Amino acid sequence: KETPAPAVLPTVAGTPVSEPPAVGEPNRIVIPKVGLDAPVVDVGWKVVERGDQRYTEWETADNAAGRHVNSAQPGEAGNVVLSGHHNTKGEVFRAISDMQVKVGDAIYLYNDQGQRFTYIVDEVTDPPLLEVGATEEQRVANAHYMLPTNDSRVTLITCWPYWTNTHRVIVVGKLAQ
Repeated sequence: KETPAPAVLPTVAGTPVSEPPAVGEPNRIVIPKVGLDAPVVDVGWKVVERGDQRYTEWETADNAAGRHVNSAQPGEAGNVVLSGHHNTKGEVFRAISDMQVKVGDAIYLYNDQGQRFTYIVDEVTDPPLLEVGATEEQRVANAHYMLPTNDSRVTLITCWPYWTNTHRVIVVGKLAQ
């Protein structure tokens, strides 16, 4: 079977240019400063009912960091959103929950094409954000960290403190140039 030729896009001057390579799926996160090295898998969401209200909740991967399926891919413009357990099922984001990740630390995301993307932490929510028992307004404000962005960033989300899940720690890193 023949391999199809790569797509060619015309330029304004009429000189053809090859189409940029497809962005690969993330498959690993490494934060060397805290010894975090974990697989990345895609996660979706589910609808849950509380009383007479229906909500969507993001699923969290077991023994891996979960990339929210509607978030960006590593290296592209947008927000790569990863969530992970801190006290169960692999404790992938334990170091994040323990507040060991600091502004200036490097986060490496790898994709299935072998590329590494370096993000530098520029925000850590300290104190952690109240989630359980928070007002609806506060929960919506907390959720803004998951929204798409115009810049290239990674957002890591986990629960806090270690013995429960009442708060969220958010780490945001910007793509290094």
